[in-house]
Amino acid sequence: MPNPYHLNFQDLDEDAVVRAILEGTATETGAGFFAALVENLAKALHTQSAWVTEFIPKTRQLRALAFWADGKLMPNFEMDIDGTPCQAVVETAQLVHYRDKITEFFPNNHTIRKFRAASYMGVPLLDAGGKILGNLAVLDTRPMRKKPKALAIFQIFATRASAELQRLYADSEIKQREEKYRRIVETAAEGFLLMDEHCVINDLNEAFCNMIGYSREDIIGKTPFDFTREDNKHYFSMNTGDLQSEGKTKFESTFVSRNSRTIPALMHRSTLRDDQGNLIGHMAFVTDITEQKKSLTLAGEIQRSLLPHESPRVQGLDIAGRNDTCEEIGGDYFDFLEELECAHNHFEAVVGDVTGHGVDAALLMTTARAFLRMRAAQCGTISQIVTEMNRHLTLDFLHTGRFMSLFYISIDPETKTLQWVRAGHDPAILYDPAQDNFEELKGDGLALGVDENFAHQENLKTGLEPGQVVAIGTDGIWETFNPKGEMFGKERFRQIIRENSHRAASQMVAAVYQEIDRFASGAKKKDDITLVIIKIQKLPVEKEDWQI
Repeated sequence: MPNPYHLNFQDLDEDAVVRAILEGTATETGAGFFAALVENLAKALHTQSAWVTEFIPKTRQLRALAFWADGKLMPNFEMDIDGTPCQAVVETAQLVHYRDKITEFFPNNHTIRKFRAASYMGVPLLDAGGKILGNLAVLDTRPMRKKPKALAIFQIFATRASAELQRLYADSEIKQREEKYRRIVETAAEGFLLMDEHCVINDLNEAFCNMIGYSREDIIGKTPFDFTREDNKHYFSMNTGDLQSEGKTKFESTFVSRNSRTIPALMHRSTLRDDQGNLIGHMAFVTDITEQKKSLTLAGEIQRSLLPHESPRVQGLDIAGRNDTCEEIGGDYFDFLEELECAHNHFEAVVGDVTGHGVDAALLMTTARAFLRMRAAQCGTISQIVTEMNRHLTLDFLHTGRFMSLFYISIDPETKTLQWVRAGHDPAILYDPAQDNFEELKGDGLALGVDENFAHQENLKTGLEPGQVVAIGTDGIWETFNPKGEMFGKERFRQIIRENSHRAASQMVAAVYQEIDRFASGAKKKDDITLVIIKIQKLPVEKEDWQI
């Protein structure tokens, strides 16, 4: 059997060459593929050596990915391309073939002299945009005559080598990116959770472990719901949608640490999908907001101190009010204005709602309260008070993009009259149980903080009767949603008023809030809720003092 290294390049059986190289490289990838390629290429083409390299533009060097010479794999190398046959391959991005007497072309090249080379063939490795990635080359001690089919075979496997090199680059880039993100996650101050489509935790970082005091092994395989209070699990189960919803969501939650400490947390959650759009799961960054909550709680206590502490006692009226914020502080407001130094016996109440909720809405509400109380103490008609309040608030609200709706009511139990100003607020309702009739206290009026020149008008109703009920609320009541996405609505609100109209005002308020909680079934409320109930009562009969 003839020695394959003694065969001539022109004596090759092209089909046998392709088959040999394919069989030798079919099962290999990465470094193994390059090693198998140069070995099988050298053997199939009967050349003394073969190599595949990657090009380093910055230094104009070639770095060997695999090098075969004298029947064995050799150590990889780095070499300058200048003054070598590979220089023409890189600079022209074309196949370069020196058939014989290559030393005459490169008399100063030490490597060519060392291998006693006579011929060379090299082809560039190109990406899809034609950029040079490296080269595939063979060197032989015998002449290497031109044979088109053999050159085509050489080009085919150069393309295969280029594809494999690009795959390795892509894999390396992905691994580097994954490693970068892994380091970001591992060193982040916020907790990190990676969950499947059922919110089962399958990865997390040390920050989350430190936050709740459990080890990684304690947490993996469980859900965030397993680390909350028993009385809060119902809320979590009703709000699973926040964790499982599509896209990105931000919401607050509560965790319980190993030492039973309650930890308020802010979660930023995102949906994860693969390249085909299939759901992989969810990821969430978890921030401990204990300190922020302490500050907000203190602010909430201050804000609540500005609301009426108890219901006023006014002859002929039964009065009650309540305010619940969806966060620690909010933008809803109610107030009872009594004992004003004005020459009338009216009782006045106000309900307001600053757009939005949270700290900014609360600050604007506090501003509105301060001016209202100051202006109401100076007396005047309720339309004058609201108009001047609007003029003042417009200056404060103008650049915030916010406004305030307001319902201002004044009742005189002796004359059985009711006056009101409606400034962009939902109409209050007047319920007459004797007639089972609801009447909306409407009236034109722009919200406060929109137009400083707007003049608000007051409205009048006479003939109030004992048993009638005035209810002034904010939209957080009828815009409460349950887990099914159903809205509480005004009809349900009116039905509660109807069914409880025989009860005291405070009991009616309590009944509304109780039904709202029952309806919401643990779903997080999205808005503040405020309600004032004023029930008309009989005035006491004054006894005449007869003396004989």
